[in-house]
Amino acid sequence: MLAKAAQMMRMARLKLAEYIRARKEDVALIENCTAATTSVLRAVDIRQGDTIICLSTAYGMVKKCIQHYAEGVGAEVVMVDIEFFGRATDPCGPDGNSLESTLAQLMDAAAARGSRIPLVTFDYIASCPGVIMPVVTLANLCKVRGIPCLLDGAHALGQIKLNCHALEAAGITYFMADAHKWLFSPKGSAFLWVTRRLQGDVHPPAVGAVCSNSPSTSFDPAAVHGLSDFEHRFQYTGTRDYTPLIAVHDALLFREKIGERAILRYNHDLAIWAQEWLASLWGTEILVPRVCTAFMAHIRLPVTSAAAARLLQNVLEVDKSIHVIAFTLPARLDSGETQQTHWIRPCMQLFICREDVNALGDAVLKLAPKCERVASFGATWLFKARHSSRKRREAGMLAMDIGHRVTVGFSLTSETVSCLQENSAQELNNYGSRGRKTSPAPCAVAAVAKYSAGNLGGSLPISFGVGFVCGSSLSPTTMECKKNNAVSQVGKIGSPQRKGPDEDVGRSPLSVIDIMSSSMASSGGASIDGSCFSHPTWLSHKRDQVRPCTLHEEDDSGRINCC
Repeated sequence: MLAKAAQMMRMARLKLAEYIRARKEDVALIENCTAATTSVLRAVDIRQGDTIICLSTAYGMVKKCIQHYAEGVGAEVVMVDIEFFGRATDPCGPDGNSLESTLAQLMDAAAARGSRIPLVTFDYIASCPGVIMPVVTLANLCKVRGIPCLLDGAHALGQIKLNCHALEAAGITYFMADAHKWLFSPKGSAFLWVTRRLQGDVHPPAVGAVCSNSPSTSFDPAAVHGLSDFEHRFQYTGTRDYTPLIAVHDALLFREKIGERAILRYNHDLAIWAQEWLASLWGTEILVPRVCTAFMAHIRLPVTSAAAARLLQNVLEVDKSIHVIAFTLPARLDSGETQQTHWIRPCMQLFICREDVNALGDAVLKLAPKCERVASFGATWLFKARHSSRKRREAGMLAMDIGHRVTVGFSLTSETVSCLQENSAQELNNYGSRGRKTSPAPCAVAAVAKYSAGNLGGSLPISFGVGFVCGSSLSPTTMECKKNNAVSQVGKIGSPQRKGPDEDVGRSPLSVIDIMSSSMASSGGASIDGSCFSHPTWLSHKRDQVRPCTLHEEDDSGRINCC
């Protein structure tokens, strides 16, 4: 860091300042946006009775950091709820009000009750959903009220053209962004831009390091000549790896070689095409309009439950090597919806092409119905188990009200398994219409249960009609199951006869739905080793008796009917 590295950091800052259209004297290289947030919150001098405003789309780290400093002095944090109504509409405030009017009302309300607002923060591009926000309009609202604002551009650097001069004119006083997300720089590289009049109070999170103006250092004079106090503070912050910061220069050279305009156009056009094509293929919808989209597409998944969405995401990653972020939005009550909606956020980059998007579309189209039915089965299992436990408690059969915490996982899909079934596509076609009374072909699914303490002696194959087969991650004993004896193994999972230490006992499937329960749903107050853990009796029905699961089926006696 002393000498050549310092000079290279200065070159990187100069190159970055040109890229974001800022004065290099206003730009500091920093390890990440977490460190930048800390520097800004220390600088704004939060006091007791103050009000800090942020958006609900703020990154979790930003929210926690704000909360930490606010609680330390007795300040209040007010969050603006952002609502997404989908169907390619703009994000808005609560009850469909514009985001701008909502923010203005909150700021004016705080002022009316005599509360100072030391900072307002909002995203340039939110993380999830990855939506471009109306930052210029929001900054103008802060500017006319004399309120400093922090722009979180963690996802902006490398996705859209940046102009710090224009942002400053709009009212932005602090701007931070990561370079490792979209700029092709390594992790541990980011920048913090601060308007010149406020730089005096901004210091790096790590203070007290030997700075470049100390006589005990041996910095190359050429590397530190002409630096402002703000630049000096962030030039050297202690013993650490500075190469990611230096690598920002090389990342920008790489982008120049490809062509900045070509990068932005390719990724943006691919994201627009991807979300429109996938929504058409799945018969769903797009979340936000084109103007709110950069490199991250947003499409509604063709599933109706959160468990199915999580399972689908896991299967895509484990079995298809497709990593994609999934998220859930509240039900749109104004449209008559009663359930949450589930979405994915595929990201586009130079190494992604239309064939990759096609693979994602085809995989979701084939897997979504299966995941939906496995999730439904898991919910039915948990409902019936809890119902049975409640009945037993009411009858005085259980002495305790709290049992072991149990995680139940239902595994699906594997291409190398012993329990083979008919072609899934044909089974799906047979299952297709809800109006058909023909039951789907039964097949095997693996279920495992784990205690938070102790051991579970083995795994369990379960047979029901959803079109899945045992997973390859189960124990060798389970993997040997055949179609004619899969159900015969249903019973107590943790038998007193322990397996050898070398056997694969109680190992979780690769793809699971985790259903957490602290009730005595299945353990029944058993000892911690799980020796008395058993599935409800309805799971042990013969294969020819299996039919699709239906929740809340009871007869006159209050007994839950079996699936």
